[in-house]
Amino acid sequence: MSARTTFFLLPVFLVTPLCIAEPIQARNEPVKIETVKGVSSNTLLATNTSRMPVTVTLQLSNFSNLTSSKPWPIQAQMAGGQTMELVEIAAANRQFGYTMDYSSHIVQGDPSAKHDASISYQIPFVAPQGFQVLQAADGPQFTHHTVATRYAVDIDMPIGTTVVAARAGQVVEVVSQFADDGRVEQAYIDRANYVRILHDDGSWADYFHLMQHSAQVQAGMRVEAGQVLALSGNSGYSSTPHLHFHVQINQAGTIISLPFRFRNAHDGVFVPRYQSWLIPDTRAVNASKTKAGKTLRECLPSGKAVDDTVIRCLSAS
Repeated sequence: MSARTTFFLLPVFLVTPLCIAEPIQARNEPVKIETVKGVSSNTLLATNTSRMPVTVTLQLSNFSNLTSSKPWPIQAQMAGGQTMELVEIAAANRQFGYTMDYSSHIVQGDPSAKHDASISYQIPFVAPQGFQVLQAADGPQFTHHTVATRYAVDIDMPIGTTVVAARAGQVVEVVSQFADDGRVEQAYIDRANYVRILHDDGSWADYFHLMQHSAQVQAGMRVEAGQVLALSGNSGYSSTPHLHFHVQINQAGTIISLPFRFRNAHDGVFVPRYQSWLIPDTRAVNASKTKAGKTLRECLPSGKAVDDTVIRCLSAS
C-alpha cells in the first residue's frame, strides 16, 4: 500500500478577549491560520493581519496517528503584520492518514509590556467647555463590568466634538463606517466606530462611539498627544452620545483595563471621577475652534444624514 496523508481539520475557533467598554466585539479575526501542504507533512502557517502584537495558542483536542514537530499546546508571539510557521504535522505511520481537531486562542497585546505608571494623559477632546464623566471606576458601573473595562470612562459630549489623542503612539486600528444611531441592543454591540492607539510601553488606548466617517487618521500613522483623531458620535452599543476612553494592556494573557490619570491646567494631574467635569486646556480650546467651528445643528439640516459634506462642515474653521 502506498503512503497516503489524509488531513482533516475541523473548524478553528478564534477566541479574542477584546472586552471593550460596553460589550463591543472584534469584527475581524486578527490572525489567519492556514494549512500549507507538503510532500509528506503539512505546516500550520499563521499571519497576524493586525498591527497589534498578539499571542497565539493552539490547543490540540481530538487526534489520531499524528506526529508533530513541537509539543502541544503550541504558543507563539507575533508582531503586527508578521507571518510565521507554527508547527509541522504529519502521519506517525505513513501507511495511514491522520486526523486532528484543534482550537486557537488569540490575545492581542504584548504580555511582557509594562505600563508606565508615571504617564498622565491629555484630556481626549477639545471644546470651549468641559464635559461630565458619566461612568468611572469609583461610581455605579452600568456597563463596565469586566476586568477589561473596569477603569474605563464614559464622557458625555455632543455629536461632533473634536476627539484628540490623549497620548502619543501608533494608530493600529480605525473603524469608521457605522451610523450614529446607537442603541442598547444586542445587534449594536459590534457597530461602534473607534480608533485604537498603541503606546510605546505596549499599552493601548481606545476611543469609542466616534462619528461615522469622521476619522482623521489611518492605521500605521504615528500620532502625538493632542492630534485630532475624529469627531465624537453615538455609534454602536450606546444610549446617549458620549466618548468611551480606556487604557488596556495584556497581563499574562488577559486583557485588563488600567487606572490612569488625566492632566490639564485647571486641575493638574488627577484621576477621573464619576460625575466630575473634564476641562480641556485653553490652548486646546483655541485649537478646537479651528477644527470644529460649527455645531452639528448648523451643519446637519433636518432630515439629512451625516455624510462627507457634514463632516467637512463640522471640521471647517
